Amino acid sequence: MVRLMKEVALTFDDGPWGLTTPKVLDELIKRRIPATFMIWGEHAVQYPDILLRAADSGLFAFGNHTFTHPSLLSKTAAEISDELRKTDDIVKTLTGVAPEFVRPPFGDANEQTLEFVNRPVICWSLDTESWNHHDAALCLEKAKAAKDGDIILMHDFQEADADALPAIIDFLSSEDFVFKTVPDLIGAKLLDEPYIYYSRDERDKVGFAK
Repeated sequence: MVRLMKEVALTFDDGPWGLTTPKVLDELIKRRIPATFMIWGEHAVQYPDILLRAADSGLFAFGNHTFTHPSLLSKTAAEISDELRKTDDIVKTLTGVAPEFVRPPFGDANEQTLEFVNRPVICWSLDTESWNHHDAALCLEKAKAAKDGDIILMHDFQEADADALPAIIDFLSSEDFVFKTVPDLIGAKLLDEPYIYYSRDERDKVGFAK
């Protein structure tokens, strides 16, 4: 299929967080940029007003990033279910809708994890790596490698990503990218049986092996 535009999804892990998520929301809402927030349940309990603000904007989609942020590779089906249920509950209470997809902490997902989660697992195809270098300029340089269909991993928990966001939006806009939420980027395929997604055009049932 020939595409007339380039599309990208900005995704933000680990929020809401009181020191940095408001700055991210200020920029996205001011510029009407859709994005996807992967919610850490404990943080949503701590900062409900921030999640409410994000939901009230009507711009964003919300994924389940577990309640306590463990690697799911070592968890039983019952433990994974409990992690997801707690975050589903708080997100639904605050936004009215439970998350339909999961972002596994650390990108740790394999075939067994997918079976236990039993809903789409959203990984990524591009990472700003703010968690590693904590440098806004490097976040921008990483984002400059974006390609059509990429799911970009950022963290509203990380000051470097919050600081880099205006420049990242400016650059991607100058390169004629259109910003999408994850559901809008992936489209109807997201309703298929559960897969692990890395980008709009890449999915499998094996796990994150980039």
